[in-house]
Amino acid sequence: MTAHLTPGHTRGTTTWTTKIRDGGRTYDVVFVGSQSSLDYKFVGQESYTGIAADFVKSFAILKNLPCDIFLASHGSFFHFADKHERFINGDTNAFVDPDGYNRYLSNSEKDFRQKLDQQKQQAATSP
Repeated sequence: MTAHLTPGHTRGTTTWTTKIRDGGRTYDVVFVGSQSSLDYKFVGQESYTGIAADFVKSFAILKNLPCDIFLASHGSFFHFADKHERFINGDTNAFVDPDGYNRYLSNSEKDFRQKLDQQKQQAATSP
């Protein structure tokens, strides 16, 4: 496994990657720590110094990781229950989900950027 420092959610958030083989096929697996921006402060008194820059850098790293199988620190991030149900019902490719990985990143980044923009606007209009 390879560790990729992807701070933002916390300073130490780490994403792990590995390759697995199944039959004659090799899959890239990404296990995302978290890219949830919760109620963090990105402008002014930041939740931690450099948090916004960390999120931006981490999204860039994550977008460049090859991903066939998407896993994460919380099952809800990658729809574990649904995939598990499909798997036990015979769908051997239930966890192969590069589109789900891209959607997770896109939605997480959109949420982060909306919060960042809102905080910048609030800071600009505050006395």
